[in-house]
Amino acid sequence: AQTQFELVAQEGRVLQREATLALSGIEDTVDRVRRIGAGKVGVLRLGVTGSASYGVLPRLARSIKTRLPGVGLRIETEMLTPAQADALRNNRLDLGVLRTPLPENGLASRTLVQEPLVLAIPTAHPLAQRDGLTVADLAAEPFVTYDPAAGSVVDAAVVRTCAAAGFTPHREHLVNETATVIALVAAGLGVALVPASAHALSLQGVTYRDLPDTESVTLALAWRHDDDSPLLANVLRALAADFEETP
Repeated sequence: AQTQFELVAQEGRVLQREATLALSGIEDTVDRVRRIGAGKVGVLRLGVTGSASYGVLPRLARSIKTRLPGVGLRIETEMLTPAQADALRNNRLDLGVLRTPLPENGLASRTLVQEPLVLAIPTAHPLAQRDGLTVADLAAEPFVTYDPAAGSVVDAAVVRTCAAAGFTPHREHLVNETATVIALVAAGLGVALVPASAHALSLQGVTYRDLPDTESVTLALAWRHDDDSPLLANVLRALAADFEETP
């Protein structure tokens, strides 16, 4: 049988272990609070425009995960520039990946990449393999475009590109998502001018062609210029290290 002294000693060891675990938990909590305050832990609310979801987003997410493993992402995709600018201004997003120019004051931006518009055309279309193809060759074609009412920067660039070639695109189908644009082209419902990053959407029945006379569109990061969040500052530094800014 254990003596009273042995029982007291055993209880003391149990209490010591419990106290050690409690102190360890407190230290972990304090460390986490410090990391949150330093912007190393938290959730970044990120908006992403359509075609960037397939090109830039994987690289961007990988960069954040590698350099800031304590930062999680809450992502809203297929957001056009006006919608992202509104969400940033009203503090529903922390960071946007969008097409410039920005429609709102109070936002700062940093260029990620400039990419030309390319032709997405049904593979069976007679123009799909034609040599020396230019934008003017599309004048009689039905177009699949973004709905102009949505304020798409890409749509505005498409209109300017066609105007420079001497025509206004015949809008046969209006959509709001890049994936839907490409799907309708694959179905043979028209042609489209889309950012080069849409190449990542390699649907059967779609051929992409580089054209010599299209405009380029700019993809940029955008955030509230008065946002002093340490987490946002750390994310911007991480991305600056992995993306070369284009003048």
